[in-house]
Amino acid sequence: MKLVSSSFGFILISIFVAGCNPQTNAKKSSIVQLSKDYISTGGQINGKLLCPMAANDVIVKLDSLNPLPKNGEPKMTIQGVMNFIKENDIKTIVELLNSLPDHYKNNFSLVEHTRGEGQSNLKFPRIVLFGSDGTFLMNISTKPDDPKYDLLDCAELNENNGSWEFSQFDFTDETPKLHRNPESCIKCHGNRPRPVWGTNMDWPGVFGDNEAAGPNGEALSYRHALRMNEIREGQTFSKRFDFLKWSDQKLTSGGIRRIADNAFGAELLISNMAMGTATARGVFVRMKKKDPQKYKKVREALLLLGYEHMVNGILSDAEKNDLEKIIVDNGGTGRTIDNVLLILGIDTKESFSLSTLAKEEEPKTDWSLGAGDLYEQILLQVLHDLAQDDKSVNELLISAPNTPGIFGCEDLGKNIKEVIDFKMLHMHQLLGSARYEVNKVYYSQDAENIKEKVFIPIYEQLAPYLKKKISIGKAM
Repeated sequence: MKLVSSSFGFILISIFVAGCNPQTNAKKSSIVQLSKDYISTGGQINGKLLCPMAANDVIVKLDSLNPLPKNGEPKMTIQGVMNFIKENDIKTIVELLNSLPDHYKNNFSLVEHTRGEGQSNLKFPRIVLFGSDGTFLMNISTKPDDPKYDLLDCAELNENNGSWEFSQFDFTDETPKLHRNPESCIKCHGNRPRPVWGTNMDWPGVFGDNEAAGPNGEALSYRHALRMNEIREGQTFSKRFDFLKWSDQKLTSGGIRRIADNAFGAELLISNMAMGTATARGVFVRMKKKDPQKYKKVREALLLLGYEHMVNGILSDAEKNDLEKIIVDNGGTGRTIDNVLLILGIDTKESFSLSTLAKEEEPKTDWSLGAGDLYEQILLQVLHDLAQDDKSVNELLISAPNTPGIFGCEDLGKNIKEVIDFKMLHMHQLLGSARYEVNKVYYSQDAENIKEKVFIPIYEQLAPYLKKKISIGKAM
């Protein structure tokens, strides 16, 4: 199926991009079952948007939801990159950058002012690579007199234990070395490290951080647009920019940068989606694995206090008292969602405060992906997990209709269970080059909208069931 660019609006910001040719859907592809988890159909045109034909339709043919690296490319992990450096006798950062997978050549941001220890400026901004899924991050200096010029900072989410590792590839000598968890990383990212990046609508120091007035949520200033256009045209002053892949878009003051090979393309919103979903998935893995039995004891309470977090005043005092007793019985104190997370090993001031430096700034837990925060990402994963264990919850989700479909695709997602599965697929299961291939033709613009699209529609069915199950409230 031949694809051209697509045209659709975004629910949060006024962005318009060019449209899809309906002729691309002239020949319908038959459904091909690739695994029990997803199908590939080629999609269908809905207006000017190419849409999945089912909640588990990835549209394009994939061999895996998280494919292995191609020949000649590193596995994007700390050890994978180090192995690649050794096996290919890589001597310089430029050699390594030129060997990166395609989904690291387009998913990047430029940073004029860094809050870390490295240096950057307008002529020599740092390059932050977030990839298609935010699970492996790179911070590249382009300023030749930067003391950290030959030190390449990286961060990896360990999908098995949910923790982040911040390490440094040292190219100062002829033979590159790897420094794991250096003190310079801990200083900014914390003892239990997490990424540091701007929250939605506020990306300090990053090109596109709303310096210019206009309707867009990420607006380039004239000087940022000018410098980006120079780099696109080859006036880089550094070979470290050469591997980057740009769209054909001419950048203008007040506009946004759309990343190449992405059906939506709004750079900074995509960066937050990538880093936010990776961070939230790590938190979920950690809290589930710390004490599996305790997690199962409190997950219904977590969901109910999640409702209170999303819609203040939704629980009565009697219900809060009962929830507090559950927290106390499991070794904690208080009656908030933060208190439940804390007994599961998650300090939200540490894990959720992505917009602040760990050791230097006041924590802010309300970091935003766009249409939702990290709390909602956790709640989505908990509900998805509970539905797998509790048949009544699963049936409740199936019986709750979804109207009017999924954003831009009105016939997609017949019920809330399908909506949850769809969101989990696009935010937490599609990874690496697979997400890159899907996002070339389809990007779910409101996947992170959990409160309005999942929890509010099922409140009247789910909340009473959860209260009854764990005996919450005097009326129960």
